[in-house]
Amino acid sequence: MNDSNVDFEIDTSESHRSDTRNGLESRVRRGPLQWNLKTLILLALLCASWFCYYRLRHDNERVRSAIQVMRAESKALVILHADRVAVVSAPKTWSDQKKWNVALPSKEAVGNGGAAYKLCLATSGLQLERRPTAVTEFALPHGRREIELKTIETKDGFNVRVLLDDQPVIEVSQPHVWTKDRGGIGSVVTEEQSFQPARAGDAMSLYSIYYTEGKPSLSKTRLRGVELWLEPVIARDKEAL
Repeated sequence: MNDSNVDFEIDTSESHRSDTRNGLESRVRRGPLQWNLKTLILLALLCASWFCYYRLRHDNERVRSAIQVMRAESKALVILHADRVAVVSAPKTWSDQKKWNVALPSKEAVGNGGAAYKLCLATSGLQLERRPTAVTEFALPHGRREIELKTIETKDGFNVRVLLDDQPVIEVSQPHVWTKDRGGIGSVVTEEQSFQPARAGDAMSLYSIYYTEGKPSLSKTRLRGVELWLEPVIARDKEAL
């Protein structure tokens, strides 16, 4: 049937076809461009994340290696016997450094029969077989401490200083004759691991050097030098600490 009131018109003009084709091409072009932009943003974020991960991993490996080196060089105090001192030489920052980390018995351990200690320094009348009589002493407090020995040249001679936790506690002066034409023998505690005396009543040597002139009999001659040790305090002296 034909309805005279309905008209069908088909626009076959070139301008209409051109507009339609251009619209389709525009949508086709615009769709991939939008998708690529999102992809580029996501790709940039992914690259940034991987870069951060790589840097963090690299830094973590470097820190882990540094920690392993420090652990290998560190010297920890290990206390097997609470009634006596534990000593280990501190890691050196220069070649002639003389420094020790010590763990001294607690007040409770001393009260239960452990040893208290005093720091002893002598620079004259030294002998190999026995402790000297001219001694400068300092009563050590309880707990973990750091002891350092320094020999400082002055205008008049030398100062021998002992520091406890970076604070000077003993100082002895010696004239220049102390170092004249000297040879030296001695020892220093350089234990790589923590060390404790065999018994609570044993003294603990830290450092000793004896300056000699010629070749005297070291077993009989009283010498100048430096002798530093930890002396346990006998029972009747503990109350004074």
